[in-house]
Amino acid sequence: MSKQKQNMNRARNMDIDAWRERQIANRLKARLAERELAFRREHLSESDGELREYVRRQAAALGRMPHPLELCGGQFLLERLGDWNRLALSLGLRPAEPDRGRSAYLRLREEAEALFAEERRVRKREKKLRWQYRTEQRPGENACSGNGEVAYEE
Repeated sequence: MSKQKQNMNRARNMDIDAWRERQIANRLKARLAERELAFRREHLSESDGELREYVRRQAAALGRMPHPLELCGGQFLLERLGDWNRLALSLGLRPAEPDRGRSAYLRLREEAEALFAEERRVRKREKKLRWQYRTEQRPGENACSGNGEVAYEE
């Protein structure tokens, strides 16, 4: 089977929704990883006490104990400070509600979806412009008229 037919069969059998979900998930993972790495670099030299104070300030700003997904560097904080519920109790706060992580995830997912949609719009616009550029007649070039005759410029 030729390469072109293989590509056509693959395109015909492709699940567009599953592909879209994978693209969004990949962007979300990349965004979370970037956020985590930036926080890790910035706060690597801080003591556990300083990190606890950071969590306390974030909790005060929110009015409740944040879920690790709601904070930049949540994974780093978990690694350094241990169990999140124990941390909340040691700070004199109620442990974070499990559904808070879900809502934070959904907010990040919405951002990733918007980013994906914008990337798709840009790619489609670029593809359209490339196609228009290839198909448009440039000044000074000969073109075939509709009946197959070559039209010459004078």
